[in-house]
Amino acid sequence: MFLPSLTLFLAADSVPTFLHHRRVHSLKSALQLSDGNENIVDNLSYRPVTADDIPRCYEIESSSYPEDEAASLENLNYRQQHAGDYFLCATKPDSETNAEDIIGYICSTRCNEFTEESMSVHDASGPILAIHSVVVDAPYRHQGVASAMMNEYLKQMLSFSNMVADTGANGFSRVLLLAKSNLLSFYVDCGFMVLRPSPIVHGQD
Repeated sequence: MFLPSLTLFLAADSVPTFLHHRRVHSLKSALQLSDGNENIVDNLSYRPVTADDIPRCYEIESSSYPEDEAASLENLNYRQQHAGDYFLCATKPDSETNAEDIIGYICSTRCNEFTEESMSVHDASGPILAIHSVVVDAPYRHQGVASAMMNEYLKQMLSFSNMVADTGANGFSRVLLLAKSNLLSFYVDCGFMVLRPSPIVHGQD
């Protein structure tokens, strides 16, 4: 089975930094969950985001990022319509209705190079999987949800990429994303490592 390298641009304050993920032989051990957080993590389910989910995803996105960094409703709709295979949400049962509630998601598009322009569109055969958002709703942060969600996302995306490659089409060979410096330790714990500053500046901070 082919294992893509997972690469990350980390935005360290105003100077973005490039991070690279080690080969994914042991994602489970790399993404350890915090002690005492088993309950919420154990109750999580994961599924592709549908068109009907976009308003909820936008609600979480707009409350999680500064206005100049948050994806627009139009962008989220585009990613769901054109790159739905790479748009995964985490859900938990609502305690009152038992209906599922989206509490986080990760979305990506594929591209040929990691530039702001190329990331704005989805190229289904692009060798790079560019992660745009890793978002957890505020009440569920710092409980192991982001780590569990990233773990599940990477496993599903790597499996999907290999399945695509088995059909004779092109799977992706790298996974990239931008993140702020205060999230460096999180992504390092997820197996990423710093490579170099990124030429992309996203937002004012």
